[in-house]
Amino acid sequence: MRFFIVLVTFGILLFTNANGANANCSGGDCEFNFSNHYKYAKTHCMQTLNYENVETNFSSFTIIKNGQKCEVTETSKEKKLN
Repeated sequence: MRFFIVLVTFGILLFTNANGANANCSGGDCEFNFSNHYKYAKTHCMQTLNYENVETNFSSFTIIKNGQKCEVTETSKEKKLN
């Protein structure tokens, strides 16, 4: 029984932290991997990001490395934005 409880606890900790979003951005066009909110987005932040860890929400994303918040102007879950 203890083994089962330890296994379930370990699984919860592993799967809640292992699925962080990362972003690839160039010229304000961004592509996100593992994001629950969007797959593609346009932003006013002009940084170039290569697989940078980010925290996403509905209207913005935050670059974890430096804490910069970038507002999102357009989003899409299916296709790349033009």
